[in-house]
Amino acid sequence: MKVLIVDDNTDDRRLLRYSLAKHGCEQIIEARDGHEGLEMAKAHRPDLIISDALMPRMDGFEFLRMVKMDDELKAIPFVFHSAVYTGLKDRELALSLGAEAFIAKPKEPGEFWEELAEVLKGLETGRERRPAAEPLAEEKEYLRKYSGVVAAKLEEKVRELEETLDKRKKAEEALRSSEIRYRRLFEAAKDGILILYADTGKIIDVNPFMVDLLGYPPEEYLGKGLCDAGPFMETKACTTLFRELQSRDYIRYADIPLQAGDGRLIDVEFVICRYTIDDETVFQCNIRDITERKRAEEALRESEIQRYRLQTELACAAQVQAKLLPDSYPNLPNFEFAARCLPAQQVGGDFYDWVEVAPGIIGLTLGDVMGKGMSAAMLMSTARAAVHTATLQNQPAAAVQLAERALRPDLESSESFVTLFHAHLDIYTRTLTYVDCGHGYVFLRCSNGKVEELTPRGLPLGVPTKEIYQEGVLTFAKGDALVLYSDGLIDARPDLALTNRLLAGRLDGAASAREMMDLLLALPGLEGPPPDDLTVMVIRCNDAMCQT
Repeated sequence: MKVLIVDDNTDDRRLLRYSLAKHGCEQIIEARDGHEGLEMAKAHRPDLIISDALMPRMDGFEFLRMVKMDDELKAIPFVFHSAVYTGLKDRELALSLGAEAFIAKPKEPGEFWEELAEVLKGLETGRERRPAAEPLAEEKEYLRKYSGVVAAKLEEKVRELEETLDKRKKAEEALRSSEIRYRRLFEAAKDGILILYADTGKIIDVNPFMVDLLGYPPEEYLGKGLCDAGPFMETKACTTLFRELQSRDYIRYADIPLQAGDGRLIDVEFVICRYTIDDETVFQCNIRDITERKRAEEALRESEIQRYRLQTELACAAQVQAKLLPDSYPNLPNFEFAARCLPAQQVGGDFYDWVEVAPGIIGLTLGDVMGKGMSAAMLMSTARAAVHTATLQNQPAAAVQLAERALRPDLESSESFVTLFHAHLDIYTRTLTYVDCGHGYVFLRCSNGKVEELTPRGLPLGVPTKEIYQEGVLTFAKGDALVLYSDGLIDARPDLALTNRLLAGRLDGAASAREMMDLLLALPGLEGPPPDDLTVMVIRCNDAMCQT
């Protein structure tokens, strides 16, 4: 007898084959579902078909119906060997569709054979086989519902499979996209990169920048241990590298010299980290050229040293410049002095000076060198020395003329000039003989509040001219005050539109030269150094015997 077994369960097919073979059946054919069983039945024409009921693609009931509809197959005995899902209706449906018997699972091989033998015995003795009858209305309805449930389950399985395949496809596309991005970053990186196996330390990848950085071709790296690759063979870090990585996942060497292929030494920063790719642990080594950074850091350190030296020199220069200014006021019976200089930087170009030219005659000077800072300070010291020397033996106009002649080469080469107010004060006659060299920031505040401008005026020192400086003379009365200031006072508060008359009005109520000076210095409301060098000098007559 040739038997066709149709069952999607491999173990059940194996048990049936064992039972049939044990009882002398040698020709056994197997199929996994009704669709495949139908093909096998047409191809092999078995003497008996044993089929499961619930199977994918085509279940046993549909398989039976297709067999009974085929004129060449409908005479083949058909036996169901299946679990019972709906009680007696499974058996009744099978018999109504033309099955010889319905043997329910599970059964021991011996029990199955006993039931199957009864079926075969009936066939062999010529028992009349019941023809396939048309299913009853109830059976038709059951078959329709049962087929719909199977179809719905199959559709659900297909839908789940399609969703799974779609997710897998998207995941694969995302993985490919990620790999492409990584490869682009790897190849475009501006650091040298090496990838090593963590267990063996063998280099498996090297990016183009690494090749260009040290001048070794890829074959000098690939397949070699890190310490065996060209630029690392003499590197002390390699001797402890993997021992450290066993306890840490990250190592950074801030500064390692590596020898390039052409013999150059390149300072690099060496960073190694551990990570996992597809269950494979690897090390990624990033090598960054820090040669230029080290040069920049060295240049910055040198610049800081130079800055410190310059600050020290400026501090010394400021001390020297401060000592050039008078450290005390002249003690005169009928005049009082007050003066102060506020440099915009540590040193400046403003200066004031007084010196006793002869008994009872005081030489007074206030100067302003164009600009500020060290260059102005150097010219200031030169101008002060020139005027100070010339005034000892000369009247104001002659002294300024001599000073201008001495300063002219330095002022021309530095493209600078000096505004200057220079005078001789006779404390007995209360007269002031003065020369104004382009300064202009000076006025006499009379005791009655009246303001007198001082004329004539000349050009600053350093301005080419054939002009001879002219002298002016004024006489003090009691309470009169001569006020001199530099343009730093105007620059500090340009919004106030300060004029001599406005400044004189701010001095109302001041009873001494010191109070007047303090009022003028406080006028800009400075919270730090002024924007330009600022100097104020006040000479006030306080002798009750003064007469006009």
